[in-house]
Amino acid sequence: MSTGVVSNDRWQRRSGAALLCGVALLLLALAGRLAYVNAVLRPQLEQVAHKQQLGNAILPARRGTIFDTRGRVLATSRQKPDVFVDPLYVDDLDSLAGELGPRVNLPADEIAHKVRYREHTRFVPIAQRVDEVTAGAVRQMGSPAVGLTERPARMYPTGKSMAQVLGFVGRDGYGLEGLELQHDQHLRGENGRRSTIRDARRRAIWPSHKSARQPIDGGHIVLTIDAEIQRIAEAVLQEAVGKFEAQSGVAVVMSPHNGDVLAMVSAPTFDPRSLASSPGELRRNRAITDPTEPGSTFKPFIAAGALEGGFVSTTEKIDCHMGQHYFGRRLVTDGSPHGMMDLLGIVSKSSNIGMGTIAERMGNAELHDVIRRFGFGQRTQIGFPGENAGLVYPLERWTSYSTTSVSFGYEVAVTPLQLATAFSAMVNDGVLLKPRLVRRLLGPNGEVVESFDSPEIVRRVLATEVARFMAKEVLVAVVEDVSGSGRRAKLDDFTVLGKTGTAKLPYSDRSGYEPGAYLATFMGAAPVEDPQLVAVVMVRRPNAKIGYYGGVVSAPAVGEILEATLAYLEVPPDKGTTFAGL
Repeated sequence: MSTGVVSNDRWQRRSGAALLCGVALLLLALAGRLAYVNAVLRPQLEQVAHKQQLGNAILPARRGTIFDTRGRVLATSRQKPDVFVDPLYVDDLDSLAGELGPRVNLPADEIAHKVRYREHTRFVPIAQRVDEVTAGAVRQMGSPAVGLTERPARMYPTGKSMAQVLGFVGRDGYGLEGLELQHDQHLRGENGRRSTIRDARRRAIWPSHKSARQPIDGGHIVLTIDAEIQRIAEAVLQEAVGKFEAQSGVAVVMSPHNGDVLAMVSAPTFDPRSLASSPGELRRNRAITDPTEPGSTFKPFIAAGALEGGFVSTTEKIDCHMGQHYFGRRLVTDGSPHGMMDLLGIVSKSSNIGMGTIAERMGNAELHDVIRRFGFGQRTQIGFPGENAGLVYPLERWTSYSTTSVSFGYEVAVTPLQLATAFSAMVNDGVLLKPRLVRRLLGPNGEVVESFDSPEIVRRVLATEVARFMAKEVLVAVVEDVSGSGRRAKLDDFTVLGKTGTAKLPYSDRSGYEPGAYLATFMGAAPVEDPQLVAVVMVRRPNAKIGYYGGVVSAPAVGEILEATLAYLEVPPDKGTTFAGL
């Protein structure tokens, strides 16, 4: 045997051994890798596989309905389809966009841009909450790349009515403002979930029942507001704002017996069905969020407090100095000259001088106590987002100017709701009640979860005899007397009581009051022997050339609201009763 043959044989054996070692090492490395994958990466890989194979679909809960006090639907939800594109199934994007565009009323290039921008996702929303005609047209395409998915859509059958009270819901189904926000958790319910097993292309094969959870629908709300009374107040306020070319207006209608808010209006308003064209400033419920100096509507509360505290009697005559008088170095004037007047005359003729004289007797501490007792400077706790407490300065900030200013409604700021609530106490024999917007909360099936039918007493603010004197004699004279400042609220069939107010409006960017800018207010109630309704109307910035006094602008509006609402409630007329002091 030659040396060459032996060498070649050895080389082959060595090569075979090296190959076997290499294969063994590779197998060992592979085994190690498999062991590592199994021991270390297995949980992570199983999780990835689980996500790829298991799809989750949200089963949206139905948002609860909001009813008025008589069961009329104010806000409800129904399922409406959204149109989407799945980029995974798109073969020719331009062709798809060109076919889909006319069906959803969108430009083809806009659709194509949306899909290209999110081409790595599986869900590209194209059109939301489309109508059934549009949905049918999309289905007729028969394209696997275009689909429909249903979502609850919030509906407001009354349109713009009560918009600031009800608020609205965002695209994600959460309440954003108003009662939709305040009671969002109760109304929203809890979404469910359904899982499905999918193939490699993420197509559903069969449902997985292991992790299925049915949705829990939201509860319902019954309000104290009556949609018909709301409609009356809205129509009257809109007419007043338009007639006097005003910037805005607010109206509140309440039941003084239980604190129920029967109507709450802010004008101008907005349409919750078209939020894109609704400026944010129109969405505020100004009856609750926007305090202002009340002017002479504040006088009855100070007068009642003075009578209660013994600082003035019902028969005492006070010198009103024929319309001009200095309190220290401050000159105070009246709208018309008056001499000696009793409390009834001072309030009904709205004398600043008479009220300033009474306030000086009371002193700042007593004035401050009376104001706070009626609830001013404090939230009413009505349960509405953004409620403003108004403004009553701490006593240490009051000066001698404050003594007279506060007596005729300046250096304090109140909300329309606070004014209506305090006035209700005066016509309710002196008992202050907590106002309320919600009568009861219902479960998804209509069962009562919580009821607020019983009035909630805050405190007694006046003795019964004082409240009755103010309501049935002093405040009746404001309307029923031929020279009363609120005589334009007088009705043929009902005896109305109330008070006017005309307040100057301050500059928004500096101290002082803006010339020609006023807030015209009237608060009224009827019928006098057993008031069923309290109504407050505030009209902001009426055209002074047309009219700006509360007795001219707002008193007729309150009269109209009271007359129409009392007729709607079938309250019998009370005219013919004789009242003392007239």
